Amino acid sequence: MKKALLTFVIALAATALSAQVTVYVQQPPSLEGPLEFTWAQWGQNPDLNNSANNIVGTACFVDDGTTADSLGCGPLVNGAQISGKIAVVYRGTCEFGAKSMNAQDQGAIAVVIINNQPGAPVAMGAGAVGANVTIPVVMITQEAGATLRDAIATCNDLELFIGSQQNFYQYNLGFYAPDMLVPRTGGSIHSVLHTNASEYSVDLGLNIHNYGAQAMPNSRARCVITQQPSGTVVYDETSTGADIPSGDSLYVALPTFSQSSYSGRYEIVYSVQGDQADEFASNDSRTLNLSTTSDKLGYTQINTSTDSIQSSTHVLPANNTAGWRSCILFKDPNASRLGATGFYFTASGPAGTPLTDEIVEATLFNWNGAVVDQISLPTDADLSPLTFGSYTFSSDLRNTPIYVPFTDVVTLVDDQWYALCLDSYSGNVWHGWSGTLNFDRVQAVTLEPNSAIRDAGTWYNGFTGLDGTPSLTLAAVDVNTIGVEEHGQVEVSPYPNPTANIVRVPMKGISGKLGLRAFDAKGNCVIDQVNQVGGDGVLTIDMTGLANGLYLFKLNLEDGRTSEFRVQLNK
Repeated sequence: MKKALLTFVIALAATALSAQVTVYVQQPPSLEGPLEFTWAQWGQNPDLNNSANNIVGTACFVDDGTTADSLGCGPLVNGAQISGKIAVVYRGTCEFGAKSMNAQDQGAIAVVIINNQPGAPVAMGAGAVGANVTIPVVMITQEAGATLRDAIATCNDLELFIGSQQNFYQYNLGFYAPDMLVPRTGGSIHSVLHTNASEYSVDLGLNIHNYGAQAMPNSRARCVITQQPSGTVVYDETSTGADIPSGDSLYVALPTFSQSSYSGRYEIVYSVQGDQADEFASNDSRTLNLSTTSDKLGYTQINTSTDSIQSSTHVLPANNTAGWRSCILFKDPNASRLGATGFYFTASGPAGTPLTDEIVEATLFNWNGAVVDQISLPTDADLSPLTFGSYTFSSDLRNTPIYVPFTDVVTLVDDQWYALCLDSYSGNVWHGWSGTLNFDRVQAVTLEPNSAIRDAGTWYNGFTGLDGTPSLTLAAVDVNTIGVEEHGQVEVSPYPNPTANIVRVPMKGISGKLGLRAFDAKGNCVIDQVNQVGGDGVLTIDMTGLANGLYLFKLNLEDGRTSEFRVQLNK
């Protein structure tokens, strides 16, 4: 039985790539090294996994005769320079396929597109003519483009290798995301659920590849785990060495990691090494983080600076115009310790189409169907709703972690399967996705699913060629703290947070007037007023006149109780 997978539209991050494919600067020596990239796998592009299709050539900017010459949106006027070389263009204005076709028409052997935005390169659509492109097309980062610009401008100085590493180097061990055994909880563990070694542990292991032309003697995998922020090493294990022939691979299991108690963040670093010097070290090491949280349950990596969820990309099922559903699936033997209070999500959308006025809803369901292995899927009949929360975008908050409370707090049940599902209702809302971890190996051990998507009435396990899970995350707290007010303190959950202008504070069971004060990061009082809780039990605060930043709010209720909370303003 195979996974049911769906094709997708993607934005804001790199797509999953075949492991041995690389884009590498060979000359000049001062710039030598691998580049982060995405690969356009559309049209008649050659399969870069096959080393017979490797490209080595010098890079040269295109010129289409316009003031924006290096966009390559019109017929090129420097065909003599481009012929037989790797054409370089900037992202922007016209379709990726059109840029590539214009370069191909002038004899370019490959196309490198430089991103016009900071961060990771994006996936590239074919557009109207991309199906006719027969040369490799890759995208590199804006930062790399800036570094390489002077060398590209000469049309002679920058030599690139594009293709498969296999046998390109004499000695080259390596591994990629699908080769790692990752924590079954992804990027975080909940401090209430996982209190000691008997309640939580991490199986560790790595699949080592020999991409080199020669056998690598005494190949080894190592894993080092440090507790942060102290930097204390809490785990350091290396596998027994083994000779790995060229083109072969070896999976090695490492001892289980566990702690008598969990706190802070754990930095997990996998690495490989052999007795010969590795000639391509960029695929020798990978780092992931496992964060202890008191309020989040999900599979996404947590931003270590802001303690917020991270989306590596945003996705939409291909050809979707009516909305869709993305879900995380979970259960836990200690789930009754938690109360589900809301959810965190991020969203994005097509360029030039703001999210303003778009609506999303998240529903927490009991999943009562048969779960027999890691590819088990919900059906509509299996799901019983428990609570939900709704959010309407008041501005275009793209790729911004947003918290939304549920209408009711729900106490979870031990060993019950749940589905937390995010629904959108147009083709303009792309859901956040955490694609930095590949769960295939750990799911083969646990035989448990962790996510699902629903498009046009059909359920799927995920998207073709995309690792990870939705970055949708459950907000959950110690059930013993629900409804508890200590020293006259009232716990509230403002949303959206961050916000672009308006923040709403649910004040269930509270009515009447209250004093409201807000302070900026320097301690200046920027709001001092008396407010009224609305008839819907929600306090609405307008932050339109304030500058971007983090604000501390203090509430004083008529009965003497108080509350404090912080809100991030991002316009």
